[in-house]
Amino acid sequence: MKIGQKLKGMRIEKGFSTIEVAEKLDISESTYRRYESDKSFPDIFILDKIAKIYDKTLNDLLPEGLTVINNNNGEYSNNAGYIVNQYLSEKVIEQYEERLKDKDEQISLLKSLLDNNK
Repeated sequence: MKIGQKLKGMRIEKGFSTIEVAEKLDISESTYRRYESDKSFPDIFILDKIAKIYDKTLNDLLPEGLTVINNNNGEYSNNAGYIVNQYLSEKVIEQYEERLKDKDEQISLLKSLLDNNK
């Protein structure tokens, strides 16, 4: 599910208008509506505020495959965290598998050379 759908669902669940949420976030209503329509993505600081408004965690707000890694033990800092995309593209996976195959072939070759030298 995209973040916009999640935001809209949580807002409706809480009974808030887009104006109310925008005011709580100290942003324009049009900016918040862009978040709900997936035309814009909020930065990590706005996401943190949104999570607090809806009594959710940052990870609850993120689309599938994205995770926040936070090393500050829940304390506020300028380094609020990193958003990590956990999905790898098919091309990257193919390249990785090809490298593994090459590595296995090299290991076999080296083993055979060692065996021949005994």
